[in-house]
Amino acid sequence: MALLITFFKLIRWKNISLMIYVQLLIKFVLFPSFQVPQILTVLQFALLLSSIVFIAAAGYIINDIYDVKIDTINKPNSVIISRLVSKETAYKWYLVTNVLGVVSGVILAFNLGDPSLAFLFFIPSLLLYYYSKKLKGMAFVGNVLISLLIAYNVLILTYFEKVVNAQIITFILLLSSFAFVINFMRELIKDIEDIKGDYSFGLETLPITLGVYKAKQIASLLGVLFSVVVLYFLFGYWSNYKITLAYLVLFVLFPMGFTIFKLIKATTKSDFSKLSVLLKIMMFFGVNTIIIFSIYN
Repeated sequence: MALLITFFKLIRWKNISLMIYVQLLIKFVLFPSFQVPQILTVLQFALLLSSIVFIAAAGYIINDIYDVKIDTINKPNSVIISRLVSKETAYKWYLVTNVLGVVSGVILAFNLGDPSLAFLFFIPSLLLYYYSKKLKGMAFVGNVLISLLIAYNVLILTYFEKVVNAQIITFILLLSSFAFVINFMRELIKDIEDIKGDYSFGLETLPITLGVYKAKQIASLLGVLFSVVVLYFLFGYWSNYKITLAYLVLFVLFPMGFTIFKLIKATTKSDFSKLSVLLKIMMFFGVNTIIIFSIYN
């Protein structure tokens, strides 16, 4: 049981649960509400979801494997590998979850009669490995890559279902953009939190190469730009989407403004840690826009 608990901690079960939640909402709430014709059967959807979950889990594991020494400095009390489970065992878990994820995707691709779709699963798997090994320590590149992969997870079901409804596509694009922004801000904030250990091991993250102040500015600017997009929809489409936009203002726009304000003032590791948690909560409320949009529009 202890080993199972350790495994779930290692794969960030809360983040994985949110990924599953998003896919379930899109498949069983959003699409039916707008009578979107669906191509994937429940079994095929299960294969897609399994692939997403296992590849993401593998990504978290390999990231922790490569970050053991850095994490010992940045967050010694939260280190899992070498403290709660051996590096060898963790690597076996990585191999199993990664293979399960890719194989699930390949089976789905062949089941749909289009083997080329398998590359949609091979590529994220390889990118996550390369991110953990090399790209994570490169300023900007690693942050953008991991944020794009998070946005990709939001978009992928719409692609497989071959959705052509312009309203749904616009909404999903907005949601994936939101996922990108929140994750990019969190990545920058985590880089600021971990600057001591990252610097000790020669990483070149944005806070190290540009300084903490500029990294905070970039994260804040990204939040402002997304807020401008929300305001554009607020003023341009209020009459058509009143309840959805009101929800966005209350649970996304106001919290984003508060986050930007606190980020500008943040100085301590504790400050940045709280901001990271706040962004996670914002992500959850943002995802629930799917429910509001489905019911009231």
